[in-house]
Amino acid sequence: MSDLKKRSYPHGEVVEPLYTSSPDNNVGFRNHPWWTMVQEHLVEKEFIANDWAHNRLQQGASGLLFYLTDEQYLPRILEGIKLEYISLGLVVEGSGPAVMEALLHHAHNEIIPVQKLSGFINIDPIEIAARTGIWHENKMYELGELSRLTPTRMKYMCCNANFYGSCGASPTTQLGLALAHLDFYLSNFGDVGLSQYWVALTSGTYMFEEIAKHRALRVLWRELLEEYDYPFVHLEIYSETSTTHQSSFDAHSNLLRATSAAFGAVTGGADAVQIRPYNSVVKGFDAEGERLALNQHFIMAYESGMDRVMDPAKGSYFIEDKTSALVKEAKLICKEIRQIGGIVEALKSGWIQDRIDSEVKAAMPEKVLGVNFYPNDAEKLPEGITIAPTLSRIEHKERFADRDIEPLRVVRWSESLEFQRHSSTL
Repeated sequence: MSDLKKRSYPHGEVVEPLYTSSPDNNVGFRNHPWWTMVQEHLVEKEFIANDWAHNRLQQGASGLLFYLTDEQYLPRILEGIKLEYISLGLVVEGSGPAVMEALLHHAHNEIIPVQKLSGFINIDPIEIAARTGIWHENKMYELGELSRLTPTRMKYMCCNANFYGSCGASPTTQLGLALAHLDFYLSNFGDVGLSQYWVALTSGTYMFEEIAKHRALRVLWRELLEEYDYPFVHLEIYSETSTTHQSSFDAHSNLLRATSAAFGAVTGGADAVQIRPYNSVVKGFDAEGERLALNQHFIMAYESGMDRVMDPAKGSYFIEDKTSALVKEAKLICKEIRQIGGIVEALKSGWIQDRIDSEVKAAMPEKVLGVNFYPNDAEKLPEGITIAPTLSRIEHKERFADRDIEPLRVVRWSESLEFQRHSSTL
């Protein structure tokens, strides 16, 4: 127990002890109570990816997400999969249009009507620039080409705001950058592909804040469409529990972290949710971890009944108030980015990097459960796992001095503490 009248989240958001009224945000929700239960796979060999997909579907996944290049043979990966009954996600490092054409040819050969294909393809020029430090203008042309190729139930106008969350951005900043990201697309493409937009978010462990964050995104989207005088269309939200909150030590505690994060995303109205396996930091893709992640979905849906309720947070004074506050703060961030010249210019100038870096420093925890707080001192990292010291901002900028844009850095809150503990045992 605590005698403090107020408490705050790591990024400084204050939680009042009592809320007696709230705004009526009318945020909307996903189009149905249930959500797509997504699992992901990095494709290295097509036949292994196909075996993995069939196994995951047999165990209850309703969405498959593949990381692939345009050189990989898509029909072999998708062999025997009834695409009309699942959601298919394709994250592409190569040519997006080439992958979409391969998917359409496969659907034709399998006699699957393209209008029954659903899911998304992930080509995001802004995220690529933020991650690599290189602006690829040709990716904008790929989005234009995808507008011609992509079936109506598949999304292709992609805003990877999850990357900002993975780099330690606060929920407010993640929303503000997502809004600026969407604003950039609307200003460049107009109403082309308007019904095929989708946003990826990360979900953290402060579940009530995450509920408000996901709800706030729908309000921001609605108001952005009103500003452009476009008709309202549903925005597809994909959310994933972030590895930012995972630890390498005491990995089973990640099951609790991911459950809190997924609860926030589902209750907040995400259309599709991926729960990261509890051991993904140390084992990558692992059958046991993936099965337990699916079981977390099932417990929320089939034991807790969360797939039967539309917008369960509606009317909660605290969450409605938090939703409204996040909307106002995100709009201020977007306004400032517009004054800079847009999100690409904000990246080139270092404004976004500076903001996220300051938030990471403010939120970096001094204690992490299982690492240096109630640790199991006898526990060792799995063989082959090493933890390197975190580069300073100066060292990071020097490493990428040849880039037009300083790449954002992925953060794990426990990483520096794990390095200290690991180093002390050597």
